[in-house]
Amino acid sequence: MKVLLFITGHRQLEEYNYFSRFLKRLKLNAICDIFIHCNNPDIHSSIVNYYQNFSQQNKKLFITSINAGYRVGPVEAISEGIELGIFKDYDYVIRLNPDVFIVDDNYLTQVLAENLNNDVVFLLNKSVPHDPKFFSFDFFIFKPKLLTKNIFLDELYSFTEITEHYFYNMIMKYNIKYIFVKRFNNDTWEPRRIDENLHLWHEHDLNKVQGLLHYLKV
Repeated sequence: MKVLLFITGHRQLEEYNYFSRFLKRLKLNAICDIFIHCNNPDIHSSIVNYYQNFSQQNKKLFITSINAGYRVGPVEAISEGIELGIFKDYDYVIRLNPDVFIVDDNYLTQVLAENLNNDVVFLLNKSVPHDPKFFSFDFFIFKPKLLTKNIFLDELYSFTEITEHYFYNMIMKYNIKYIFVKRFNNDTWEPRRIDENLHLWHEHDLNKVQGLLHYLKV
């Protein structure tokens, strides 16, 4: 099973360091490659040092000036990756933010194994319970070998809704097969916490992140 973690950010720096420290504790670390995509050409050079902290032999750092802004930028990054063909050899691409830390991967690796040979293209999760069109974009999984078209490209520079609604619209437009993977027990991200199923932690307070890493002694 070939797995790629595609981490896309703009301003984040220390987050990559913390991300790699969490990752080194996990089974996933031994089977995944790492591609970091940063759409900030003026990012501090320390991003290179944090990138080098990842233990993967196959890792890449993309720093680009292509940036359509806060709302469109994350979609643009995944679309650019598809257009460049950098995902085509992988069974799974896990797209996530630098501040979405994987604290435990037991359920995640189980989900990957159970769905490897079926025809599901996107493995999604919910984080806003009363909005059926909110397909979380901070973390999702897809199978590039089954995604025969770049569904993110069509209305990339014309859509006016939030990123998560655009994600929903494109999946529906092209009738792409998807499933939901349970993340939060109550399907809401509030309050910020390590979710009860995938054990992801989307946290902006880096003091809290440092505190957990210290507690875990990593």
